[in-house]
Parts: sequence; structure tokens; C-alpha cells
Amino acid sequence: MQFRADQYFKVSLERMDQARRIFDDGDGYALAMYCGGLAVESLLRAFRWSEDRSFEGRHDLPELLKASGLLRVDEEDRRRDQVAGAEDRARKVNLDLRVEVNSVAALWHNNLRYASEKSLMAFLKSAGRTRRLKGDALRKNARELLESAQRIINRGQILWVSRKRS
Repeated sequence: MQFRADQYFKVSLERMDQARRIFDDGDGYALAMYCGGLAVESLLRAFRWSEDRSFEGRHDLPELLKASGLLRVDEEDRRRDQVAGAEDRARKVNLDLRVEVNSVAALWHNNLRYASEKSLMAFLKSAGRTRRLKGDALRKNARELLESAQRIINRGQILWVSRKRS
């Protein structure tokens, strides 16, 4: 099956919505995390596909961010706007985007699609992601991933729409 950039973009929004609903149901944090990470991967693939139509099969989110051209979009906006302070804002937005992608990448792996809640909890424990957490560590980690993923999706949506208008 062949996908276009628009399809990747649309599915990123769908997967993010699905991740939120699964999380809110409270009965599938591993699946919610998988869908949230998949939403980010799909968004990055949409932007990458706009740059380069060759298929890149790895699921490395920081590498996909670089290949997506998302970080260059802000630089282009800054040059176009020529507004005082725009360069500093663009750097901050790019830094924030990198931080959010790294936050998702720390918790998301493509093989989460095979993970049970129990095996995900074991992974989180081995990664030190349950220390000093009170309450449901799985829920808290899922919430963290989904919050970061949502910020990435929100930023991507703004950039996607602005690119389509240009």
C-alpha cells in the first residue's frame, strides 16, 4: 500500500484522537501510548514525504524529525516575516519541538504494539520511569507521552496548514 503526505497527516490526527480516547477509557495504556507515538511518527512522515518520497522504514523519531524538514519550516517563516525577535522565537520553538520528540521517543517504540500492560510496566521499571511516582506509574507515563505527542501534533497542524496556504 502506497501512502501520500496528506494521508500520513490525516492519520496522525486520527491516531492522536484514538490515543486520547483509549487513555480516557483507562483500560489500555500500552495501546494509548502506541497510538500516541504512531501519531507523532505519522506526522513526521507526512512532512518527510513532502521533502522526499522514498520510504524510510525505521521508526526513529529524532531521525524522522530531522528528515521531516519541520525544523527548517520555522527558519523559513522567520526569514519571510523578518520580525525582530523572530529568530529567537524560532530557535525556542525548534528546541521545544526537539524536547517533545525526545520525550515521546524515550517512552515509545514501534514494538509497543505487541506489549502487554505488564511487559510495558516492566520496561518502565527497567528504564527508571517508575521511581518516586505515587499512584499508577503506567497511567502517568502514558499521560506524559500523550501530552508531548499532542503538543507535537498541534505544532505540526499549524505548520501543515500554513504550508498549504503558501
